[in-house]
Amino acid sequence: MTGFPPRSAPLPRPSPICLVAGALLALAGCATPPKTPPPTADESLPVALRASQDEVLQEVMTTHGDETYVCRRVKASPPASGATGQPDTLPGVARDGTQLLWDPLGSEAILVDAAGRSAGTVAPGRYFLSYDGSYVIGNVTAESQVGANALTWARYTARFVAAPRPGEGRFADVSSIQRIDTSGGLPPQPSCELEGAHLLVPYGATYMFYRAKGLAPVALSANQARQ
Repeated sequence: MTGFPPRSAPLPRPSPICLVAGALLALAGCATPPKTPPPTADESLPVALRASQDEVLQEVMTTHGDETYVCRRVKASPPASGATGQPDTLPGVARDGTQLLWDPLGSEAILVDAAGRSAGTVAPGRYFLSYDGSYVIGNVTAESQVGANALTWARYTARFVAAPRPGEGRFADVSSIQRIDTSGGLPPQPSCELEGAHLLVPYGATYMFYRAKGLAPVALSANQARQ
């Protein structure tokens, strides 16, 4: 009697979870990471924010951090022309004509260079500090409210520059800085309730660092290049 050939064992069928996971991995392999959009060109900025003709762009950095505020009591602004009511009768204004408002103290953020490396910090007082010890203190020369719900775009000129040794350091030759392409950074409302309270509001921005024409670009040390 001739027997029937043995039946082969059925192959295991992939579970729906495996199929979904495989599809996601395939999509991840095809997807490309999002690219940071290029910064707004200097010639496209409001005239007051543009670099001078004697400057050249040295470096572009981005940042994400916080704009810091403190609740202060200030003299209320007088009513607009044609408005009715005395200052002490307006909402939020005390009988002595003062009101509590969020007063900006400055930015606290990490500076990230074009290679995606942390290069320094921004600190209240318009300090721009590099990890190599060089730093710049900026003086606001112009501002422009480009976005209704974001920090102003601004131009700073260097009123003080420090370096570990004269002429050395990432920020040793910086002559001016532009803050552009801002997002966030404004309090939800200008008034506050507790005098002396602090508020941190997340913000992002692009910073354009300029140096005088004729100066050579900063040569980063081997340690900085590896950071």
